[in-house]
Amino acid sequence: MTEQTIVALYDDPAAASRILSELTSAGFTRDDFWISGSGAGGPARGRLSSLGQDFGSGGNRVSALRRLGVPEHDAQVYAEGVRRGGVLLVGVVDAGRSERALDVIERHGPTDIEERGRLYRESGWSGYDHTAADFTADQSLAERSRYGTGLGAAAAGLRGANTGSAAGHVAGRTAATQGEEHIPIVEEHLDVGKRTVERGGVRLRTRIIETPVEETVTLRDETVSVERRPVDRALGDVPADAFRERTVEVTETDEVPVVAKAAHVREEVVVRKDVTQRAETVRDTVRHTEVEVDKTAGVDPTVRRDRT
Repeated sequence: MTEQTIVALYDDPAAASRILSELTSAGFTRDDFWISGSGAGGPARGRLSSLGQDFGSGGNRVSALRRLGVPEHDAQVYAEGVRRGGVLLVGVVDAGRSERALDVIERHGPTDIEERGRLYRESGWSGYDHTAADFTADQSLAERSRYGTGLGAAAAGLRGANTGSAAGHVAGRTAATQGEEHIPIVEEHLDVGKRTVERGGVRLRTRIIETPVEETVTLRDETVSVERRPVDRALGDVPADAFRERTVEVTETDEVPVVAKAAHVREEVVVRKDVTQRAETVRDTVRHTEVEVDKTAGVDPTVRRDRT
């Protein structure tokens, strides 16, 4: 969350305890604020961690304020006010609670830095001199008597941002917080898509099954036999080839079974997918941002409120 730095100068040192008491009652903690020249406030943290040392020595007061985002000419007046016995209040709070802190701080009359700087310059002051000694208690009392606390009526200028030159500064840590706050209005929309998921299926697998079969077939076998038969008869006329040499061959044949296989399609398995469509209603919730604007209480018209 964005934090804002609040800087205010007071002529009355006793204001420190009163301010911190009210800020604590308003929900802030003492370590959110640091007050110069006082044991009030909690342990310095973050951007406030070096303020005690910087303001104690006097030489680093202006540079310390510049690091907080205070313009050079206002930082000079703040440092001079501390040197003359003033009390500087510095706080780091969440941006959303800065208005609440400013309401408390303004009620205690912070110094109008623009007016105070003008009065300093009219008396011959030209800028903060870190070599000059801090005012004594008597000098500080005389200083407060000279200016009084009436100038705190212009304390509403404390609400100016970094570019303002008034009783204080609210220095945002980023440029986006200087002068305006952006609140995004967000709305969700329901976007329904589709994706494919597996719900199951069918797996087909073929395998070979061998089944023993038998068939009976009649086979023919040939056998050659040779027989000698005694014969006694007159030949008569002798054939011309009666005394010719010859060779006679007779072949025996047998039948053996011959097996052949023929494949026949006896059945078909058909696989197909049927696609149907159905409507399904999807129910969910969506969020959106709404901004409520409440008018706050009015402001005394005698109080100047510079806003940048």
